[in-house]
Amino acid sequence: MARAELDCTATGVLGPRGHAFYVSPGSAFVWTTEWRRSGEKAAPAVVYRIPLDGSAPSALAAAGSPIDQFSFLESEDGHLNVLVRSDGAGQWMWGAERSGDGTLALLRLPLARFGDGSADAPASAYTPLPTPGKGVVQNRFVGRHLLYGVGSGWESPRDRAEAALHVVDWRGGRVRRLALPHGVDRIEAMGPGAVIVGADTADLHLTAVRLSPHPTLASRYTLRGASQGETRSHGFFYRPDDGETGVLGLPVRGPGVPGYEHLFESSASILFLRNRSLELAELGALAARAEGTADDGCKASCVDLYGNARPLFLRGRVFALLGYELVEGELRGGRIREVRRSTFAPRARAASAGN
Repeated sequence: MARAELDCTATGVLGPRGHAFYVSPGSAFVWTTEWRRSGEKAAPAVVYRIPLDGSAPSALAAAGSPIDQFSFLESEDGHLNVLVRSDGAGQWMWGAERSGDGTLALLRLPLARFGDGSADAPASAYTPLPTPGKGVVQNRFVGRHLLYGVGSGWESPRDRAEAALHVVDWRGGRVRRLALPHGVDRIEAMGPGAVIVGADTADLHLTAVRLSPHPTLASRYTLRGASQGETRSHGFFYRPDDGETGVLGLPVRGPGVPGYEHLFESSASILFLRNRSLELAELGALAARAEGTADDGCKASCVDLYGNARPLFLRGRVFALLGYELVEGELRGGRIREVRRSTFAPRARAASAGN
């Protein structure tokens, strides 16, 4: 950036608003959808492929819309795989956080089909998928599988008597339904498997899923009297120690708290769990201390901009970012304990006499 003349190049796309985008190791994909009024028939979409090697972009017309960036996978067999929803709004202006009633399908396209944008993805490229029910759809590609289900999203957690996780083999289209005692508010890869996070009206649940040789529920950890403290993707982090073990961190707060509160309120703590071959065990938590600090009106920090909390694993050290506080922990003897903390929060002024 300090050079007098930049020697970089860029590729631009002129088209409708981009509702979702995805970057693979070889290409950037931009999914665009024409604007439509509420209740109107789904507008046509175009997905653009922009190779990262500087070669010419290409495009293909499609139908529906991805839910978010996790709805995409460019697989090693030369295909683009996308979970699309007929009434999807993409990621624009919290579109992914809204409930939808549309149908779902897995779009699987050979990259060789991309051209000048005048051709449509064939009907045979769409595999209809079971509708997961009422709620906010969460989805994630993990290995050879697409996982999806519904949760409360930004609303208050609620009990779900018929909650389930759907697991799709994206190469063959086979679908397995795994019944869950909680909703699906977060799906994360955890080694060769996955972990599903969901809350009911009282507790927070983390369910480990074994995907190979066939999808099954492996174990469950329940934190009583809690809910998720940050719903955005950067709130979760998994540090693998090897292929079968690792440590995960997740922000948490009190029970029954609506998901949208992460935009305004900091989390109470970061929960840490040990994964051993998809068996989850609690390591403890690093907690926030808000006493004695003042609300600066989002001048130095804002939970809406970077998220109110996140776990950090850096060069063998473990940290918890909680609002204005950075807390360091140490893993020893199967537990995590606080070793130091730093805060850049403004201090609350003591009331003067007569006030």
